This record gives sequence, C-alpha cells and structure tokens, in this order.
Amino acid sequence: MGDPMKIRRVYFQIKVSDLGRAKNFYNDVFGFEVAWFMDTDVGWCEMQLPNDARLGLNTREPGQDIFPSWGILTLDVENLEETRDYLDKKGLKPTEIIDIPDMVSLFDVFDSEGNKIQIVSDPRVKSEEK
Repeated sequence: MGDPMKIRRVYFQIKVSDLGRAKNFYNDVFGFEVAWFMDTDVGWCEMQLPNDARLGLNTREPGQDIFPSWGILTLDVENLEETRDYLDKKGLKPTEIIDIPDMVSLFDVFDSEGNKIQIVSDPRVKSEEK
C-alpha cells in the first residue's frame, strides 16, 4: 500500500519583524544559506538547514505580536560548550547550560527578532547508579 504521507521536506517557520536582518542573522551566525528569497514585499525567505530541512522566515503583519508559542527552533550540536562560547562571542548572550541527567544538556539564545533558539546536546551529567 505504501506510505500515505510521503514527507518531502521539513520546514520550520518563524515570524520576523525585519526579513533582511533575520536573513543576515541566520546566515552570519549559523551559516544557513538562502535557498529561496521572495523580496521583502512578499515577506518570505527560506534558509537551507542540515538534512534538507528549511527554516522559513515570514514577515509578521503590522500589529501581529510574536509569541513564544510560534515555536522554538532547536539545534542539536556536537559540542555544547564550544557552541555556547561561539554564540557568546557573536554577542547573543546565551543562558547558562541546563543539565537534565541522562537526557539532555541545553541552553537558549535569541535571534535578531527576539525568537528563542534552543541549543541541545548529549547529556553532560549522568545520574549516579544506586
């Protein structure tokens, strides 16, 4: 019968106030390349992510608030401490690292538009065996 829902690509869309600024931010900080850009009048830009996923930057409408419930872009990295240092040097002011034993270690930063980005990695802390 086959797969009834064949997913071709994963997109994650966030709202931004300034499309050009956001596009430059994601290119400069994370190295995401522009895959498709419809001018600022249309208000849409797609940034290429690893594994053929894309980040859609969508200009918010006048008066439209940006709520945290729009979603959180989460990036899984190999080295959490090095990534935190890099983002700190870029001026992003990362939060302290939170360790959830045996599960994950993570911290947050915010993009140029105020959207939260969560950076995660393998757990740095293991629970003690009893």
